[in-house]
Amino acid sequence: MTKNDILELLVNDQVGNAIKALRAAKPDDDIVLNLAGQWNSLQRSITAGRISHENAVLSTNQIRGGLMDITKELPSDLRVEVALDPPTEPLNTKKEGDSASNKLPKVFLSYSQKDMPQAKKVREFLGKNGIQVTIDSEAMELGEDIESFIYKSIKETDITLSLVSKNSLLSAWVGMESMNMLTAEKITDKKYLAVVADKSFFEPKFVREAIGEIDGKIKELDEEISFRRKENIGIEDIQGDLTRLSKLRQGLTTIIANLKTRLHANIEGENFDEGMAKVLKAIKG
Repeated sequence: MTKNDILELLVNDQVGNAIKALRAAKPDDDIVLNLAGQWNSLQRSITAGRISHENAVLSTNQIRGGLMDITKELPSDLRVEVALDPPTEPLNTKKEGDSASNKLPKVFLSYSQKDMPQAKKVREFLGKNGIQVTIDSEAMELGEDIESFIYKSIKETDITLSLVSKNSLLSAWVGMESMNMLTAEKITDKKYLAVVADKSFFEPKFVREAIGEIDGKIKELDEEISFRRKENIGIEDIQGDLTRLSKLRQGLTTIIANLKTRLHANIEGENFDEGMAKVLKAIKG
């Protein structure tokens, strides 16, 4: 069992087997043990009918998100021996009788909130052409955890369509979506498509300027954390922001290099209709 094998288990909703593998890889890790306990408790609640389907899916996504973070930190040469249980049926597996429209690929639209007008335009174009699109402004429930929503959306759709712009490439949340999707694309049949809302990231100086902006945000958070620690004030509300920005800084060049080497559609201004026609063709295969 390798690191990628464990990631594949998580992407394919085989959380129980992923936990068994992680416990073999990190037998004394308190976080793994805690998540394993949460998973076992959740299974008992599902069996006893004490939890709704929606809350069971949400809890599963939250546990999987934590396991995914731990797995990504494992060494690339990891090898563990573990006996896996037979695959279980995902909670959200479609049953017989699903509508014919569900046979078309489902799309998760990843974008920066600053690009909402363009995102809605893309959503409307695809909707008019029969493509089911998951977009946070419409699908995310009040009070739902953002990171869990991202994991769930990537898992439950066939294609992640990324609206690429300076805004999105400086968004820690969109960066996380991109890195997760690049991982999923390598080990599953998930597809990642890019549409370009502005081409500024093609310029060589973009990375230098972007890293400068990210470093500025990290510095502000570091200063705030330092102050709060001196005053014995908690940092729980900003710790996640710092972690995501740090991961974005580390992964930005990988994301941009990937975008430059893969086929993408330009939807800037008057290029919108032509670019989206290419996207639609790619989605429908």
